[in-house]
Amino acid sequence: MESLKAIGIAGFLFFLIKGLIWLVVFALVARGVVSKEKLDALKFWGRKSDKNRRK
Repeated sequence: MESLKAIGIAGFLFFLIKGLIWLVVFALVARGVVSKEKLDALKFWGRKSDKNRRK
């Protein structure tokens, strides 16, 4: 039961931190610190190009 509790706490913290990071990113875009074009480039940075994807 303890391991289940630890997994639950780790999952909660993961999504909490992820959500907070997204709020910071959107705040930076809204204030103009980060341009929307730069954010779009970062969104697709780790993905394969559309040519290599299966259809």
